[in-house]
Amino acid sequence: MDEVKEKDQAPNMIVFARQSFTALQKDIFTLAVMQLEAGVNVQPDLFKNQTVTVSIKMLNTVSERKYDRLKQECKSLQLKQLEISDDEKEEFDFIIPFPRITYRKGVIELMMLADVAQSFLDLKKGYAEYYIRESLSLEQFNKKRLYEMLSSYKRRNFREWKVYDDKLKYLLDMKPSEYKGRPKEFCTKIIEVCVNAINELTSIAVTYTRDKDSEGWFTVFKVDDKKKLEAKATPAALPQDEKSLRLVERLKTLGMRQDFIQKIVIEHQQDCWKWLSVNKESLENKKFKNPAGVLLVHLGLIEPKIKS
Repeated sequence: MDEVKEKDQAPNMIVFARQSFTALQKDIFTLAVMQLEAGVNVQPDLFKNQTVTVSIKMLNTVSERKYDRLKQECKSLQLKQLEISDDEKEEFDFIIPFPRITYRKGVIELMMLADVAQSFLDLKKGYAEYYIRESLSLEQFNKKRLYEMLSSYKRRNFREWKVYDDKLKYLLDMKPSEYKGRPKEFCTKIIEVCVNAINELTSIAVTYTRDKDSEGWFTVFKVDDKKKLEAKATPAALPQDEKSLRLVERLKTLGMRQDFIQKIVIEHQQDCWKWLSVNKESLENKKFKNPAGVLLVHLGLIEPKIKS
């Protein structure tokens, strides 16, 4: 496989623009911008149109044998636009990233107009850092987009993002009518599915709460760096007696996160053992879809999901 740069930086303006891509188109877009930022295959004269290349080998979801699909995806991508708008200020900017796309011998060539290429190169301040390999590992567009947006909060002092359902749908390129009047279903089928994949496959740890006010339902996402969380919950800080070590292993089998294991073993061990004993039969029969989550709610470490 061609070498893929570990990190890419995307301007927040672009990250929070409306994007109408398929999962494959999003991967092509991400890899193309990465090549542009890295200075690979880019003409130095910024007054000229820019051409970037993406090898088919860099894409996880398509191969040269799927030529027909690739052709249709690129044909559609050539027409796609980014929408950057601020309706309160009565400002908008519509950007067509790739007005020309060609393909030959396993390589996609994407042309950017000079001013568009310049916008990607110049908007460095406030860039959001996200990982290319992790973005490619997420198989659906919704997951890629939510990961991309949440990653912009990873290095901020305030790492929480409050977003109303209508705005989140807009950013995920969903119709306003989708899940209208069904906030619980929107949460379980879109938000929860995306967050679970992000937590499993990427380097950020995401938690969220749901609530409603006069403007409607909203989600508050909290973003943490997994490495920093793991550093705060080192095994050495845990009690080393036999019972505590057995509890650590038991919680791991439930799929419990390390930071929660740390807190439970140190602060809630007695109540945890009692819950495991009372629910032994249910756990053995796998009656809980998410036993770790049920336990955390029981111990008061996370809030139960709000029902609509």
